[in-house]
Order: sequence, then structure tokens, then C-alpha cells
Amino acid sequence: MINTEVHQHAAQIAEHLFRCEVPNLTGPSGQPTNVYIVGPSPATLIDAGSDDGGASVLAALERHGIDAVEQIILTHAHQDHAGSATALRAATGAPISLHPRDLAASGRHNIDLQPDRLLAAGEVVEAGDYRFQVIETPGHAQGHVSLYEPSLKALFAGDLLSGNGTIAIVPPRGSMGEYMASLRRVSQFEIDMIYPGHGPAIPNGNERIAQYIAHRERREQDIYETIQAGSHTIDSITDVLYADVQPRIRPQAAGTVLAHVIHLIELGRVSVTHEGPSIGESEFAVA
Repeated sequence: MINTEVHQHAAQIAEHLFRCEVPNLTGPSGQPTNVYIVGPSPATLIDAGSDDGGASVLAALERHGIDAVEQIILTHAHQDHAGSATALRAATGAPISLHPRDLAASGRHNIDLQPDRLLAAGEVVEAGDYRFQVIETPGHAQGHVSLYEPSLKALFAGDLLSGNGTIAIVPPRGSMGEYMASLRRVSQFEIDMIYPGHGPAIPNGNERIAQYIAHRERREQDIYETIQAGSHTIDSITDVLYADVQPRIRPQAAGTVLAHVIHLIELGRVSVTHEGPSIGESEFAVA
């Protein structure tokens, strides 16, 4: 497999397959978003990047001699992955594809997007010599999808996994139960390499997925034991388990704690003892 850096923000990772790093203008992490360009011309784009008017992707297309785009496949509708989609559609004429569950997505990280085509689980998207199977992987976003390419044994994972740490799962649009099910769903595929939405490529894909599942299971047990020890609110649990988290990341940490607590409630391991104005402001105890 080719892994030759050709530019500070663009890399060839396989034959007719490039990664373009688009500056993240909106997300709290500040990590660039990976947009994957599948060529040759006409190319397919996997994600579109944050709202820089499509400048980063258009420059990468020109750099690699690609003068046409036939489709834009979005893993989900969060701003850092889909913010440039409409600008790129206007510039190239390429239709946008998105899973229908993300049509109703809202909140400060989502965009109002009108796709041209809706993705369905199990369908195959052809792009040059590659064939990408659409896998429903909700959890981080309701309509999140990942794409599996069997000849590369590669998973294009969007925000299912990250090359730089873990993924935030923040209710109400994020669901820990769905996220865990999504990780187990992709673990059934033979994956040599994971190409995430943020960070470097992840080798030994199945091993990393197993590590993600184990990490989430450990974190959930930590939260259960923290509640058992007397921390009964999301804030107090977050104080214990994320004492050193940077202030700008704390809302995501607290959201992930809430997602785990909701999952524990769904499993019957935790109950609500005092209902607040919202589930995040309620009090909890082990069941």
C-alpha cells in the first residue's frame, strides 16, 4: 500500500486514493478533518470538510490532476464533515449522498443539508476501481455511516473511530447503546486499516476496534462504580472521572458520561432517583 506524503495537507494512501486534511473551523477539538478523494477523474469524495468554501478540497483536486467529481458521500451531517458539501456541489456539480436519519439532525454541530440521494445500509458505492459497502454506524450521529472497501480491507470510519484518541458521544443526538452496537457491527468485517475522519490512519483495524469496545466497557463500569460510591449527578461523575480534562472539552466529557448513564439505565443497572428539568440534570443511583 502506498503511503507517500505529497503535500503538507494531502497524502496518497493507495492507488487513486488520497487523503486531504481540511482545517476544522467549528469543532471543539480543532483537529483537521480528513476528506478522502477516490480517483481518477471523475472522483468520489468521502466527506467534505468544514466550511472553508471547499477551498482545501478543490486545491487538492487540482494538485492531483483531478478535474471532475461525480459524487460526495457524507458519513454524517456534522459541520466539520459536511460544512463544505454545498459549496463543493456548486463548484463541481457532484450530487451529495447522506443517510436519511441525519436529515433531521440539529444542534450546534449539525448543518441544514439537502442531499441529492439517500444512503441505505448494505448498498455498494462504486468509485473508480473501488467498491464501498455502506454500513450503518449510528452513535456519534443518528445517521452516521462507515464505508468498507474489501479489496483494501479498509474501513472509512468517519467519526466512528479516531486516529487521535476517542470519540465523543453526546445525547440527545448521540447514543452510547447504538455506538457500542456499531463498533460490534464493523468488528465482523476483516479490517487491515481504518481511515478515520480525524487523525492518522489506524493499522490493525480489528484490534483497534476491540480496544475501543473494551475501553467503553471499562468506562461504563467506572461510571457505575462512581455512582455506587456516591456521585449522583452528571457533573459530579465528570468531576471524578475527567478531573484533568481541558475546559473546552469538558462539555463533550460530560456528554459522554451522560450517554453512558443513559445506556446503564437502558440496561437496568442504574435508575433515576430525582428527575431534573432534563435527564442531564437528574440524579441517579445504582439499581
